[in-house]
Amino acid sequence: MRHGYWFALVLILCLYTTMPVQAARRDDDTQVRALWVTRWDYKTQGDVRKIMKNCAAMRFNVVLFQVRGNGTVFYPSQIEPWAWELTGEGLETTGKDPGWDPLKVAIKEAHRRGLELHAYVNVFPAWRSQKFPPRDSGQLWWEHPDWFMCDAAGNRMIPRDAELDEKVSRDWYSFISPGVPAAQDYLADLFEELVKNYDVDGLHYDYIRYPREIREVAAGYEDRAKKLGNWSYDPVSLARFSKDTGVAAPDLDPEAWIRWRAAQITEITRKVSERVRKHKPDIIISAAVMSDPVDAYKTKLQDYLTWMDKGYLDAAITMNYTGDSETFTRRCEALLDRRPGRGWVVPGMSFGNDAGVIQEQVGITRKLKADGFAGFAYARLFDRDNGHKPMPLAEELAESVLEGKARTPWGSSR
Repeated sequence: MRHGYWFALVLILCLYTTMPVQAARRDDDTQVRALWVTRWDYKTQGDVRKIMKNCAAMRFNVVLFQVRGNGTVFYPSQIEPWAWELTGEGLETTGKDPGWDPLKVAIKEAHRRGLELHAYVNVFPAWRSQKFPPRDSGQLWWEHPDWFMCDAAGNRMIPRDAELDEKVSRDWYSFISPGVPAAQDYLADLFEELVKNYDVDGLHYDYIRYPREIREVAAGYEDRAKKLGNWSYDPVSLARFSKDTGVAAPDLDPEAWIRWRAAQITEITRKVSERVRKHKPDIIISAAVMSDPVDAYKTKLQDYLTWMDKGYLDAAITMNYTGDSETFTRRCEALLDRRPGRGWVVPGMSFGNDAGVIQEQVGITRKLKADGFAGFAYARLFDRDNGHKPMPLAEELAESVLEGKARTPWGSSR
């Protein structure tokens, strides 16, 4: 019996060691392979079907599918109006029903192909143009003007519009303020409605932070903005800060002001987590976050390690968008060295880089034992203006870092 046992064991080992090593690794692989699909990538049901077909063919396993842009949604909601992008080229169609449900179609097409579908939502952006939506559209710009962020001088945050203002280099959103309790509750209501009504595998946050992208500062407030950040000095936040901390004004205790604002975002993640998990306890909540958690807290008031520690966030998907792999590695290590005891870390990378850089960076994520990778974005791989045909980069990645299938660590049974 002992001789037979050892003979069988040796035979198994011989068979194993003669198998193609790469194939064996891939068959047993568990990693997130996520792709961001933005709201600009689809306008029709046919577009959504092609997107899911392409994602499956490339062997991604998670699709981060955008369904909220700037206070408008891409599914029927009792809380927020329809996005204008589905019904025309002009903002005047904000709130108009397009006659189909992009999120419903996306879920069906993703699940039938074994893909996880995570609803990707911009959290604080509320409008992006100085051409405003119709007054009767129900959009936040008109419904809740008191919820918007204010700058260091107390001025309401106005969207940046390069088409209308030559001093502006690019379009940029106007954000609602995390420090307004009514705005917090609104977001919790909205995301609860989404998860309650749709069989999504995950909820993915973007722009869940205070902005730094707008550089213009009101005259005389440069020093305040430099020390404390330029947003959000809205009346509600200022009053609540003073009441909660006993500090009369942010300038008197800059560190308290930073902590207080960061805590408001944390409170939103708590509220949303509690609300959506009532309907789907196993939902994966992720967020697009800055790569270095220290910098994220310091510059964006994005305290995502705390969110993970407390169970409000399941996965940090970093925006590690650089073509320099040394920088990419350093940023990955900055987070992985501090990773919480729970949750997943998924480095995100730019698919605007060439194939060689992407292949190297995926290799880095595997070497560092991250939980997978995410790519930004779909439009770098497929030509959405030409029938969603694959670009050369898609073919190169399919034959290298995306060769073979991989399971997610999230226990999807699809």
